[in-house]
Amino acid sequence: MKQKYRAGKFFKEERGSISLIVMALFMLTIITAAILTDISSVYFAKRSLTQATEAAAQRAVRNLDMDAYYRGEYNVAKSLLSLAGLGESDPGIPIDCAKGKVDALNALSDWSSAGKTVMRSNLGAINLEKLSCDGYRFALTTSSTASLPFIFPFIEISKVRITSTVGSVDERKGTSNYYGVDIGASNE
Repeated sequence: MKQKYRAGKFFKEERGSISLIVMALFMLTIITAAILTDISSVYFAKRSLTQATEAAAQRAVRNLDMDAYYRGEYNVAKSLLSLAGLGESDPGIPIDCAKGKVDALNALSDWSSAGKTVMRSNLGAINLEKLSCDGYRFALTTSSTASLPFIFPFIEISKVRITSTVGSVDERKGTSNYYGVDIGASNE
């Protein structure tokens, strides 16, 4: 009976209960901060990968396909049809897909090497997963791994695989200069 009384008294006594609550809240705060740090790390790695993919796509579309661009020669009939609004629709500026692919790969390579030395990013090597080019649009899908700063023993995840898909189209600027004749205000 005496032991039962001691156990009941122990659980009813409130001395030291505030310190347990403070320690529990402190641990909860530390764990939450670590989880948010991991999430932020993945977010910044994803943003960096998307920027690298965008840079590669922009570098790829700058390659003009000269043969396709100058294929349709301009003459008076085409000029009159275009002025009347009956001409061909403009699909954009033709891209040389072969040169674009080389430029995109070089841009990704440059970004990967710069990330390790200059930016100190937690982003791993950038891999090209998919590349598509139809002559007017260029699309890239890349992937990489992001290293997490905090590894929890109960989860045991140290790296996260991220992907990014970007497409780019090179367009002509609206103009009021048709075939060398300036007819007024610009069509922006």
